[in-house]
Amino acid sequence: MNYFVRSGSLSGFAGLVRELGQEPERLMREAGLSQAVLHSPDLYIPYVAMAELLQLAAWRCKAPDFGVRLGNRQGLEVLGPLGSCLCLQATVGDAMQLLRKNMDFHARGMLWEIDRRGSRFAIQLDFAFATEVDCEQLSALTLAVFTQGIAQLHNATQPPLDAALQMPRPANTEAYEQALLCSVRYGQSANLLSYPATLLEQPIAVEQRWRNHLTLQWRTAWSRRVPISLAQQVESAIDALLPTGECNLAMVAKLVEMHPRSLQQRLQAQGSSFAQTLKSARLRLAKHHLASPPIDLTTLALNLGFADLTAFSRAFKQWTGMSPRTWRQLAKAGEPERL
Repeated sequence: MNYFVRSGSLSGFAGLVRELGQEPERLMREAGLSQAVLHSPDLYIPYVAMAELLQLAAWRCKAPDFGVRLGNRQGLEVLGPLGSCLCLQATVGDAMQLLRKNMDFHARGMLWEIDRRGSRFAIQLDFAFATEVDCEQLSALTLAVFTQGIAQLHNATQPPLDAALQMPRPANTEAYEQALLCSVRYGQSANLLSYPATLLEQPIAVEQRWRNHLTLQWRTAWSRRVPISLAQQVESAIDALLPTGECNLAMVAKLVEMHPRSLQQRLQAQGSSFAQTLKSARLRLAKHHLASPPIDLTTLALNLGFADLTAFSRAFKQWTGMSPRTWRQLAKAGEPERL
């Protein structure tokens, strides 16, 4: 699974498919995806399979605008606790930088950059696998999510100046303009959103209802809307914060809305600690990414919050008895009994 995405990116998929008269479970099977993906936002799924699923849904549901309609239902919540973390930044520009640091752990294979020129900046989007599979629906979905997420961060005070899509002009453009909040140019050389450069300096201003919604999304079980355990909340927060360099007890406590001392006491009462939970999360993520090339070891070390590759290698060997490179070689050779 070279390119993968967090399953939270399919938030709202089942509901939209049913509204359009189809069965989401059947579409999932046809795309080769487990139905468990619809019930847990923290699974990783092949990015190519998601692109194919969206194309299939557009065809089966007779909805050429399926991707952008789904994106219009999403926003920062697809990022899990990372969405809440973005809301804690000082400015929109700070939030965008934090998102760049984390994106490889959320959606590996998405290629995006901010091109700042004069009085405006553009978010330009592509996918590393765009030559392998049709990404028309995925591109529309992703631009819509960017639009909705940025609107949430600054309370919708500045919509995009314009948007561009590589896809041909559709027969009905209404859903695209509604989701992207601006006029859209089609048949362009790149997928992009354009904003005033001044937006990057704007302070974060998230409505309280959105903050509450984000918290509810990642602090409850997706399918049943019941609270998940404190340990699960802490581990989800750690996952989001590790690549930022700010994964510490104080910041995690802020995300779970507890005093650091109270959080540590609650974890200790459950036979754990913040340090143990941090170690468990690092090891789990390290194994997942080592088994999923092509991330290089230095990048992985930094994304896991280590100062450098040496510190990561030393810790990983203490945990598993072998170096990250050796573990990757065994995983690639298909020798699970030795891992």
